[in-house]
Amino acid sequence: MVQLEQLVGQLESLTPESLAELASFVEYLKWKQGPLPTSGVVQAWSFDFVEHFRRAVLTAEHDPAGMEIQVGEAACAGDTRMALWEHPPVQGSAIVEYQVPVPPDVTDLGLRFATGIRDGSQLAEGNLVAFRIFVNDWRIWSGTQRAQEWKEHEVQMPTLPGDVARVQFVTDGLGNHEWAWAVWGDPKLVARTAG
Repeated sequence: MVQLEQLVGQLESLTPESLAELASFVEYLKWKQGPLPTSGVVQAWSFDFVEHFRRAVLTAEHDPAGMEIQVGEAACAGDTRMALWEHPPVQGSAIVEYQVPVPPDVTDLGLRFATGIRDGSQLAEGNLVAFRIFVNDWRIWSGTQRAQEWKEHEVQMPTLPGDVARVQFVTDGLGNHEWAWAVWGDPKLVARTAG
């Protein structure tokens, strides 16, 4: 295990540019880790949608022509993360659906994710990609994006302890699916479990 003193010694030899890059990475790790548990909380619970991709059901709102859904590394503004790739079909929406069993003892259930358009996309000026999340047929979040960068999001979820949550990630090219290289970065359900 690396000691804090060893890391501090190594940090002193970094250039200002490297220190700035390291600071960004530390912020990303803090976001990925989530809030620190408070007293009385024994452990955290999470469900990683990328990790459980094989359990997902992939569908299209209409015809799936032009749709591409997979998981893998995705770069937005040069920042690479594991992601759910969800390029919408020619017409309508792409839908990635998960059935997530939520443990009975969870509290503070939330969904953390980033949205982005992958580097290299030549999305036409004025075109947007719609991102939507549904839980048990209720839309809990939606947004549009055209920027090739990650936008961080955290959504408080309805309390669903002991239930099976039907979570759907939906993307739509809004009439023009060309270059709609939509990605969901590190999507996870996170919660606390009581001790």
